Amino acid sequence: MPALEQEPFRFLEPGSVGFVYKQPLANKHDLTGDFDVGPVPDPLGGPPNFFFVQEDGEVLGKYELSFGARGTVAQDTTLEVGLGYRLYEIEGLQPAPDPAILFRIETVDSLQFYLALRRYFESPIDLGPRWRLFAELGLFLVPGVTVDSQLEFLTTVKPISSNGEAYRFLGLTGGAAYQLTDALVLEGGLTWEEPLEELAVDLSTSVDFGGGQVIDVPIDARLEPRGAVGFLSLTWYP
Repeated sequence: MPALEQEPFRFLEPGSVGFVYKQPLANKHDLTGDFDVGPVPDPLGGPPNFFFVQEDGEVLGKYELSFGARGTVAQDTTLEVGLGYRLYEIEGLQPAPDPAILFRIETVDSLQFYLALRRYFESPIDLGPRWRLFAELGLFLVPGVTVDSQLEFLTTVKPISSNGEAYRFLGLTGGAAYQLTDALVLEGGLTWEEPLEELAVDLSTSVDFGGGQVIDVPIDARLEPRGAVGFLSLTWYP
């Protein structure tokens, strides 16, 4: 590793600004879903049906990255603002109340804006002058979510794309930073994400019973993803 010409972590002096590229490596999120289904017209002419379904699933990361700008606002304290993109796979959610109807939520993708306050600390164990630990609290805003699902019933195979409403979540992060050069800092950590509100999605669709009989199926979904993300990031201080 090349020697540093300046004191390690000089960027932690107020006024320094760096540019961040963050790449998540793995995630583990659980997803809780509440689904209000109905009124669904009875194809035999009876009264409309109403259902309430609760399902738990799992969120699997497919693709994710973010970019940000980080400024030092006080000694050893930084404030970061950024933009990220996520594409996740969903497993285990089946909101249809009828086992003969397969209605799977498959992927969720979204942009997210975030603001994060971070504090750097000396390590309690002597790891050398190039190492620092940090803790961070972030507020994330997801302005909208695209939810892709698929309906399978009899001979019908129907892809469905829905848009979810905006929602917010908190991120609590702990990690370590290593100064590669005077201008580059490599960091890794783990972020726990906790939703501040439910993600509301209209998953309404229709089912073709054949013979020209198409039944509309209103589905109001409320989703709550929570879990952890492990990441690496690289920050450049020009």
